[in-house]
Amino acid sequence: MKMIPVLDILDGIAVRAVGGVRNDYQPLYSADSQSSDPIEIARAIRTRFGFQEWYIADLDGIVHRNWNCKLLEELIDQDFSLRIDLGIRAIEDLYQVGSLLEKSRFILASEALADCSTLDSLTGMLAPTQLTFSLDLINGHLNCPQGAWASRSIFEVVEYVLDRGIRELIVLDLAYVGCTKGIGTLDLCMQLKTEFPELELITGGGVRTTDQLQQLEQAGIDGALLGTALHNGDFNTENLIPFHQLESDV
Repeated sequence: MKMIPVLDILDGIAVRAVGGVRNDYQPLYSADSQSSDPIEIARAIRTRFGFQEWYIADLDGIVHRNWNCKLLEELIDQDFSLRIDLGIRAIEDLYQVGSLLEKSRFILASEALADCSTLDSLTGMLAPTQLTFSLDLINGHLNCPQGAWASRSIFEVVEYVLDRGIRELIVLDLAYVGCTKGIGTLDLCMQLKTEFPELELITGGGVRTTDQLQQLEQAGIDGALLGTALHNGDFNTENLIPFHQLESDV
């Protein structure tokens, strides 16, 4: 199972995400870095764990439509491989973030997409292998703009995404992010894996212990997002080795 560290960026710095209440997010000081500079944190964690792939939530783009393109390009120039949630709402947003198109993997998030037609257009313009769909939840309920998915159920949304050629899906429940309530997505992920075995499924929100990682691995989940617990120092090279072949060991 792939381990993917997480950085949430707001006002150009890394922040500690808790429960999706973004107005309350505070600067992140990782156990591996005394700076809240995203690049310094990413470098420090790569030095310790060997992680090259990152999940980045550009909250300046998601919330304020003011993307951190220069910062993200610098991370790419540092040889990090990024999955980036930029909060893409409409085709027009691509004109603002086009410099990142060929250098990273775009996350299309249910939280942001204005409607299905936007997804249709984006999958017509970009290769499906360049796209990940984020099924955003709040306490198990689909998080999306009103009317964006009409009356579709979560399973119908996933089927729609698969029909457009996207195979990688992130299931993320904001109510569990940065909290100690455990993993809120495990049952749903198991159901999705059964219903859609072709999915490459990544989940996050509340992953804090190796026991939880073992649960995800046994459920056939392909990847886990590691945020608060990784930055707090709850995970180390020893307790992650059973789940992840560190790149420094390859």
